[in-house]
Amino acid sequence: MTGAVHVDAGTYTMDATDWPLGNNSWLMGIQVHISHDDGSEGANVFGPGNYGPKTLKAGTLQCNIFVNTTGEVDKTFTPRLYKID
Repeated sequence: MTGAVHVDAGTYTMDATDWPLGNNSWLMGIQVHISHDDGSEGANVFGPGNYGPKTLKAGTLQCNIFVNTTGEVDKTFTPRLYKID
């Protein structure tokens, strides 16, 4: 599942209501890439084991919630982006 949101420059962190497999798992989680408004090269900014504070330029975040496992995942998973400053 994907989603996009525009952010102003600042420091951000990500969290979720319930990490079904922990916040360091590549079996289920969030991966986020930014495309900068100024046209400079974008980058992956959040991902498993790396959701902590990041200083970002203004741009568009593309958020991918991924499930990289077999079988059913019966969880409600709500990612949240917080602006610290």
